[in-house]
Order: sequence, then structure tokens, then C-alpha cells
Amino acid sequence: MFKKSKLHLQENDMTYWEHFRFASGYGIKCIKAGFLLILHSIIPAFFPSTGTKLVNKLNEYFIDQNEWKQWISKNKS
Repeated sequence: MFKKSKLHLQENDMTYWEHFRFASGYGIKCIKAGFLLILHSIIPAFFPSTGTKLVNKLNEYFIDQNEWKQWISKNKS
């Protein structure tokens, strides 16, 4: 388990604490969005774009992160 965790951190070019902040931060945002989406399911006029905004923000971050990782790997040496 520790080897897989270290490998995951290396593959993502993050320290443990950087990864912790990222994963827990987005986890909390997902929980909040889930709660708001449940309210939206009950009253559709409430929070109509919460799910879309979260998915778009996550997608944008992961694209940026992957582009950064590719740039770093090309420019190492």
C-alpha cells in the first residue's frame, strides 16, 4: 500500500501534503455539491447549475494538471 501511494504521488508530481490538500479540498466540494444537488432534486429552482459548475471546474483542473505534468516530463534533464 505504501509503495502504491508513493508511486501515485510521484506520478502526479505532488508531495503528500499537496495531494492531501487537493484530494480533501475537492472531496469536500463534491460533498457540498452533492448536498446542493439533493436540494435541487427536491426543488428544481434551487442550485440549477451546481453540478455543471463542479464538473467543469474539476475537468479544467485535471486538464491543467495533466498539461503541467507533460511539460515537466518533457523539460526534465
